[in-house]
Amino acid sequence: MYVVADSLDDLLAKVYRVVLERGTDIAPTKGAAREISGVLLNLRAPRVRLSRTESRGILFSALGELLWMLAGSKAIDFIEHYISDYRKLSDDGFTIHGAYGPRLFGRRPNNQVARVIEMLKVKQDSRQAVIQIFDRTDTLEHHLDIPCTCTMQFLIRNNRLHMLTGMRSNDAWLGLPHDVFAFTMLQELVARSLDVELGHYKHSVGSLHLYEVNAEKVIRYLDEGFQPRKPMPPIPHGDPWPAVNALLGYEKSVRGGDPSAADPRESMEPYWADIATLLAIHAAFKTPNNQNEVKRLKRRLNNDVYSMYINKRSGATLSTKEQLSIFDSKIDGTKGSP
Repeated sequence: MYVVADSLDDLLAKVYRVVLERGTDIAPTKGAAREISGVLLNLRAPRVRLSRTESRGILFSALGELLWMLAGSKAIDFIEHYISDYRKLSDDGFTIHGAYGPRLFGRRPNNQVARVIEMLKVKQDSRQAVIQIFDRTDTLEHHLDIPCTCTMQFLIRNNRLHMLTGMRSNDAWLGLPHDVFAFTMLQELVARSLDVELGHYKHSVGSLHLYEVNAEKVIRYLDEGFQPRKPMPPIPHGDPWPAVNALLGYEKSVRGGDPSAADPRESMEPYWADIATLLAIHAAFKTPNNQNEVKRLKRRLNNDVYSMYINKRSGATLSTKEQLSIFDSKIDGTKGSP
């Protein structure tokens, strides 16, 4: 099956309809589901990577997972600041075996992202710019979490960087929106590193499925109808990695509760200052009755593309399990599944 769209919401709507209408019933470990196998998704405008809907507009958890990855971390205390239920996937109570960060950004020679960038700088037409995530050793012993992503391939064609991600398994409700966000951000970072334009993002999946427990949520999502396409702003031109490192330093300070964390606008370009401000807003939401601080921080933002996610979070009653699952916790239903 081939699905092409210009926005994440268009892509999700097409995927959900096909899986509901044509999917095969399966009974994996995590519960009854409907599955389509051998799927290729093509997002032609990767910056339209955020859903604009009430139920799938999950900015803060997706951003936290991205930064956890970029930091090369597998520590639970990092990711549970954004997705509290990740602790359930730990073998030892401290780390996540299947975390992508160390596999992408491990110390040389295991920094696969750096290797791909250097390879494509030397030979733009290379077909060897491939990152391996899933490893044969992941199944030699039992782990609560093993990677669902097998490979990432980067191709420069006509001065545009295209990315193809190969997945063994993907939960279309919980996992897919987070994966598209994180992987297209990585695609754009690599494109900036190579001074080429952003191409298509393609997502190949062996088992793309929806769990029966989420069926009603999927139907409500489809009932929300057409959503306006609003892309994130482009990452500034030039080497992005100094800005990424500065952002990771700011994130660590905010997550650690450092009240002296400086206004990021003083040292960061507007794009990165906005991302840093979103991290501060997320931390502010964790303090009850802290709406005034959220409003103060929101006024720092340069781009209004993020406003709806803040407004939605501000209006939410976070005591319900459903709202917590949308805003603060996400277990990728494919993690660790056979």
